[in-house]
Amino acid sequence: MAALDYLRQAGLVVELEGTRLRVSPASRITDEHRQYLNTHRVALLAELEVANDPQIAPVPQQEQTQHVIRTAATASSEWHQSRNLYIGHLMSCRACHAPTVRYCATGAALRQRYDNTSMESTS
Repeated sequence: MAALDYLRQAGLVVELEGTRLRVSPASRITDEHRQYLNTHRVALLAELEVANDPQIAPVPQQEQTQHVIRTAATASSEWHQSRNLYIGHLMSCRACHAPTVRYCATGAALRQRYDNTSMESTS
């Protein structure tokens, strides 16, 4: 931008029209400016081409799969019922011990129901 800056500081506006330079206002162009334009024409053209390049379009974001967070607060009523029955049984049954995966027949059935019940609503 050094070549353009020199002319802009002199109060000149430099525009690119195809492969030609357009400098205005004509009343401010001196012989020194004309000499500068002839000497630095290639640099001015390059700077103006870069400045006039259309903006690069942003790369569209790839659609990412949404990660659904499932918690008890958003769970279905069927899941709540299965969980409550299972935990209620665990707390009262002396034969069931969840940390060691030891269950009585009823506890095993309740655990299976709890595991197979979806947290998402079916409606």
